[in-house]
Amino acid sequence: MRQELAFATVLASRALACADPAGTDEHTPAAPTASAPASASSTPPPEPCPSCASIERCEGGRCIPACPAGEVYIPATGPDGFTIGKGFTLNGGARRLGKGHRADSDRPHRVILTRPFCMDETEVTVAAMKTCVETQGCDPPKICEVYANYPRRPEHPANEANWYKAKKFCQAQGKDLPTEAQWEWAATGGDGRKWPWGDEQPTCEHADFVLGVLVSPGGNSGCGGGGTSPVKSHPKGNKEWPTGVLYDMAGNVWEWCDDTFSSYPSEAVTDPRVQDPKVLVHVVRGGGWNRSVLGIQTSFRGAAVATYEVPGLGFRCVRNP
Repeated sequence: MRQELAFATVLASRALACADPAGTDEHTPAAPTASAPASASSTPPPEPCPSCASIERCEGGRCIPACPAGEVYIPATGPDGFTIGKGFTLNGGARRLGKGHRADSDRPHRVILTRPFCMDETEVTVAAMKTCVETQGCDPPKICEVYANYPRRPEHPANEANWYKAKKFCQAQGKDLPTEAQWEWAATGGDGRKWPWGDEQPTCEHADFVLGVLVSPGGNSGCGGGGTSPVKSHPKGNKEWPTGVLYDMAGNVWEWCDDTFSSYPSEAVTDPRVQDPKVLVHVVRGGGWNRSVLGIQTSFRGAAVATYEVPGLGFRCVRNP
């Protein structure tokens, strides 16, 4: 028994010597080692953001919309996409392209947009176009027309600009014309609404268009009595997103799209952009002041030759990441 107690005493004294080799007071706490866990009060480092697009900023571990003033952030569609196409084309886009394009060029199919984008909240105005002409080398719209806006109506959309002039303007701002899919997604949010504001029947408080079902390509018609309205003149017709408001997506002027006109595919597509150098006809969307209630529907596909310069045709731009 005495041998066991003596052995235990030796072990205890060795343990104390290892724990306090410098002979410090037994009540002095040992300094924490590098491997000691952090205290409960320490603040964890912020979580890194996922890869944010150039039109977003990192905030609290999330990508937050960050479009410049005058532009609206439009999110990606998500993996399920949205349905585009109604099974018919009213404006005769397929007929303009001749043989090889079916009458059912508007067949429904799913579209997936994997990237967000910023869209101009209004159609490009005469004032913006004039600034670009004077400082950035843009080409001015045609002016020798009764309903031409340039350069005398600064708050009206810049009409009488062909596809090439519209494209040049957008690129001078670091932007581009929207694809057809981007345009319809921005105008509807993918819920199948007839017009940007919903399914409520249009009036002149919603858009500048021709009341009734007839069209008047260049006559004294439309809610303004002929010609365009200033942008933002029809607040009941807005398409509202959580990040901002798109104005005049229906009526006022048709809007050029980047895509050349083509029959829709039957299968789902991802980030479509149709560019056929042999086709000089481009998609136009939204209808104009000289089009009917049918022509200003969000699903209505129009088509125009790229060199077209007419009073009812303008454009807006998108900023892609």
